[in-house]
Amino acid sequence: MPTNRGWDKLTELRWNFAAQNSIMGMNVPAMTPMPGRFTRVVNGLFFDANESGLLTRHIKWLDLIPVKFDDSDPDVDKFAFSLSHLKRLVQHDAEYVYPLPDDYKFVKLPRINRFIEVWGNSENSEPVITAFLSEPENRFILTMRFGAVEIYPELLCDWQSEDRKPIKPDFFVLQPNGYADIVEFKLPKIEKEFVVGRDNREAFAAWLSSYIAQTRVYATYFDDPNNRDWFEKKYGFKVHKPKRWLVVGRRNDFESGIWREIISDYRDIDILTFDDIVDGVAAQFYK
Repeated sequence: MPTNRGWDKLTELRWNFAAQNSIMGMNVPAMTPMPGRFTRVVNGLFFDANESGLLTRHIKWLDLIPVKFDDSDPDVDKFAFSLSHLKRLVQHDAEYVYPLPDDYKFVKLPRINRFIEVWGNSENSEPVITAFLSEPENRFILTMRFGAVEIYPELLCDWQSEDRKPIKPDFFVLQPNGYADIVEFKLPKIEKEFVVGRDNREAFAAWLSSYIAQTRVYATYFDDPNNRDWFEKKYGFKVHKPKRWLVVGRRNDFESGIWREIISDYRDIDILTFDDIVDGVAAQFYK
């Protein structure tokens, strides 16, 4: 049940309507319980939008029980409700088997929609986004996008040869060859210029350069063989000359080809947008 604003936002975020086995209401009145009648909502998805982006409400199970209120007596207020509906439904609820998708594609595609709902609201922080991707049922998003066999979120890395603050990349994505690359997430909504300068002197804005510099520290850490040995003994896999991926912004933030020319000057780093993550995974289900 999306509002018109919710529908527009879902469409803008490229939420996959075909992935949801559902009945959708468009331009229908708001759902209102009928007075005096028991009402049940199971697996309801409700969407709206405001200046923060997409607003999502998932109702897994909700029973609305009518309550009668009588305040005609000046001394006593009376409440009355009936649980007879629940008694009647006990056997039904205990034995009913709700249909689940039996196709791998339609098990996973709705999880991609959940991912869109998380980053589609600008009030959700980077830790909220990465925590979603870290959940076991959602890890396929990164393993499929980066061709990895496993992902490892937020592993603390202590410096062995220097007295420096530990680093903690968002994700290590372990490749089939036993070596891992690094993926760092920033926010999808950036209300700043990505590229500054003009007349063949364009450069990344300072805030974006600082993100790239953060990933450069990760590369510096693994240039030290003492750090690499310590890391492998502690976590059980190798990292050496890792490819660094920075996920930030939306595709329309990088419409100009200039940013591609600029990023070519940086070694072992690439920039992906949140659209690239979603489309790169979803496309594999439709091949």
